[in-house]
Amino acid sequence: MADTNYKKPQSIIFDIAIHILLAVLMGIVVAIVANYFVNFAELAIQARNDFTGISIKIAGLEMSLVPIIGMLLAACLVIGVKRVFGITKWSGPADSIYAAQQSKEQLDVRIGIGSTLAALVNASGGASVGQYGPLVHFGATVSEIIVRISRIELDRDIFIACGVAAAISAGFNAPIAGILFAHEAILRRFSVGAIAPISVAAIVASAFNQKFFASNLSYAVPEVSNELIQLLPILLVSAIVCSLVAVVYMFAIRKTQAIGTNSRYSFNQLLFFSAIVCGTIGAFIPEAMGLGLSEINQIINNEFSLSFLFALLTAKIVLTALCLGLGFYGGVFGPALFVGAATGGILAFATSVFGVSADAGYVIIVASLAAVGSAVIGAPLTVVMIVIELTGSYQYGLSALLTVILCSLFTFKFFGLSYFDRQLMDRNVDLRKGREYLALSQTLVSDVKGSEFLSFGPEVKPEAVLSAMKESLCTEAYICDANSLLLGKVTVHSISDIANLEEGIDRNPIALLASDNLNEARSVARDFVGESIPVVNEGKLVGALTEGDIFTQVLSLEDKIRQHDSE
Repeated sequence: MADTNYKKPQSIIFDIAIHILLAVLMGIVVAIVANYFVNFAELAIQARNDFTGISIKIAGLEMSLVPIIGMLLAACLVIGVKRVFGITKWSGPADSIYAAQQSKEQLDVRIGIGSTLAALVNASGGASVGQYGPLVHFGATVSEIIVRISRIELDRDIFIACGVAAAISAGFNAPIAGILFAHEAILRRFSVGAIAPISVAAIVASAFNQKFFASNLSYAVPEVSNELIQLLPILLVSAIVCSLVAVVYMFAIRKTQAIGTNSRYSFNQLLFFSAIVCGTIGAFIPEAMGLGLSEINQIINNEFSLSFLFALLTAKIVLTALCLGLGFYGGVFGPALFVGAATGGILAFATSVFGVSADAGYVIIVASLAAVGSAVIGAPLTVVMIVIELTGSYQYGLSALLTVILCSLFTFKFFGLSYFDRQLMDRNVDLRKGREYLALSQTLVSDVKGSEFLSFGPEVKPEAVLSAMKESLCTEAYICDANSLLLGKVTVHSISDIANLEEGIDRNPIALLASDNLNEARSVARDFVGESIPVVNEGKLVGALTEGDIFTQVLSLEDKIRQHDSE
């Protein structure tokens, strides 16, 4: 018998070539967008900071109105973007993860582009949002566009991962971190078929970034010479503190989002309220606004006082929660890195009182930055690799690894999941149960080919039903009225000694809805005793499934996923 899975050499070469070429294209496109996104936002922020012509005096204290005006302009533009693109809900990394984990629902390209544009507007206006989340989702959106345009049978999940890897690579000048993130957070598996195109996309994005863009999007850190053994106790304490800060950060955002969702006020009202409050806070602490790239470098280099770091940490959490919770769109990773750096700065000040060196302080800040960031996005290895690639230091990387792993462990105990997984859980999507569970959740009972069944009206004589059962080798039959509404079920034993069929009807049989998914069907089948389970739609009998029908479909889907993941 011929092997149906055999491919000709020329077909294999074509598949490899097209995957590599498309990965190269994605790397270039995402690198360009990532750089222009950050550069435009930073220029807008710098222009806003340089403009000081509008201010008022309150109780003898002069307050600039520029941050408020910038936030209000951003709010107006966000409303415009929502209307132009017809957006009712922003899309982000959680949507990219979900799209890569299943094949039923595709990414909405229009919403993806609109969300990225909104994030750029928000960051330029001074909103406390991150750039990495929108760029990650933009990378996934680019992959969706390419898959559709190419009209070639491509693995959508792999190309989503390619776009995401390119975004992380370009954003941090960290291609290896991009590759890890694509596998760790998006695909959540490693496979031979995925590693090559993902690596190509990440490396091309980084190479294109270094060649054609003068700006360096990374953070600058001093060289250190501390022995790890001296830092172990400090890093352990830092991990505990960072986990608490990460939980507070995520809780604040989610709580504010819940308030906004359940509020009696409209989206526009909440958005302008957020703009005014955030702009007012930003007038006094402008360092807490925007992307915060330069401010992180300032924290690392100890350019802020201890009291100001406390104010900066508090303001950043409050501003991010208000922005993301009340209508503005952007990422959570960038602000998380800022929050982590500020936390590390405070810890560095605290340890210096006990005679800890400045070099140790640098390590604490970078490790704390990585710890909070990894706890929020749920990708510890990725963040450690970002640190290694940004610093070029094994010392920083090893210290960050210890803090990140411990912080992730503590955060998991306190919060349970990453921010993105929490977002998916809100949609009743639990990725902890695996891709198979998700696939079964998306397969409806109505999609499963059922078995033949017997159906009769209540007026039929029991003898006729028994005769039909004998001829069909069945032991059960369903009783329906003239409109096909299911009245119940009869068995050979229930109607063998009765004169009227209605006397033997089980009027409350176990049944499945046509809208039930295979996970629900599997759960029902485990405890079912009988020949078949009726399937109803609005009370009408539309089919019947045996345990064999259900579990055959379950095993078939699980086998397809395992085969795909192993390629």
